[in-house]
Amino acid sequence: MKTRTKQSLKAIKIGIYGNVVLALFKMTVGLFALSVALIADGVDTISDVVKSIFVYRAIKMASLPPSPEYPYGYGRAETIVTNMVGMSVVFTAILIFMESMKDFGKSNAIGYLMIIGASVSIIGKIGLSFYMFRVGKNYSNQAVLANAKDYLSDVFSSAAVLIGGILIRFTNNTNFDPFASMFVSILIGYMGVEIVKSSIPEIMEKKEAPEIIKGIDDIVNETPYTFHPHLVRIRKLGPYYLVDMHVELPGRMSLKKSHEVVTYIEKKIKTRFPQVKDVIIHSEPIGGGKDNWGES
Repeated sequence: MKTRTKQSLKAIKIGIYGNVVLALFKMTVGLFALSVALIADGVDTISDVVKSIFVYRAIKMASLPPSPEYPYGYGRAETIVTNMVGMSVVFTAILIFMESMKDFGKSNAIGYLMIIGASVSIIGKIGLSFYMFRVGKNYSNQAVLANAKDYLSDVFSSAAVLIGGILIRFTNNTNFDPFASMFVSILIGYMGVEIVKSSIPEIMEKKEAPEIIKGIDDIVNETPYTFHPHLVRIRKLGPYYLVDMHVELPGRMSLKKSHEVVTYIEKKIKTRFPQVKDVIIHSEPIGGGKDNWGES
C-alpha cells in the first residue's frame, strides 16, 4: 500500500509540474498567435493542474487507515474525485464550445504559431499520458487513470489545433481556428463523459473481479469439510476488494472447528489475492442441517 500511494503521488506531482509548464507555454503562444483554439487548449491544461491537485489530496486520503467514523477506510475518496474530474472536464468543454462559436468570422489567428504551440503540447501530453496510464494500471488507481485519460484527450485537442494551424497556413482562412476550438471542446467533452462512466460501476457496487470469484470457488473446493460456496459478492473500495460469501459446513461440526475452517479460507483468499482487504464468511449446515457428517 505504501508503494502504491508513493508512486501514485509521484505520478500526480509530475503531471502537475508538466501541465504548469505546458499551460504557460500554450497560453503565451496562443496570445501571440491570436488563436482562441490554442488559448482554449491552454485553459484546459490549467484545469488539469487544478484537478490534479484534488486527485493528489484524494490519494493521500485514500491511504489513511480506517477510523471509527469510516470503518471501511477512505478508499472511495479516489472514486469521488474521479467523478468530479470527469464532470469538470465536461463543464470545461461546454465553456470552450460556447466561446468558440462567438469567434467565428472574427479570428485573426497566425497559423505557424499555432503549429508550434500545438506540436510542443502533443509531445508533452503523450509523455505524461502514457506515464500516468502505466502507473494507474500497475497500481489499480482509478484517479490516476482518470488523469491519464484526461491528458490523452488533450493530445487529441492539440492535434485539432495543429490541423487548424496547418489549414490556416495553406488557405489563409482564419475561421479554421474557432472551428478547431469547437472540435477540441467536443473531444474534451467526450473524454469527460468516459471518465464519469468509469467511476459509476464502483459507486453502484457493480459485480467485480470474476477471476477472484473463480479463485474463491477453487479455494473452497480444495478445503476439507467445506462445500457449495455461494452468494459470493465482491465490492471494490478504491484499490481494494471486499468479499462477502456463504459456505456450507457439516451440521454437527463444532463451533471451534467451523471457526478454524472459515479462518483458513479467509487467509487463503487474502494470500492468493493481496488486493482483497476483508472477507466475511457466513457458514451454514449442509442441506439445511440434515446431514450427519462432522464433529459432535
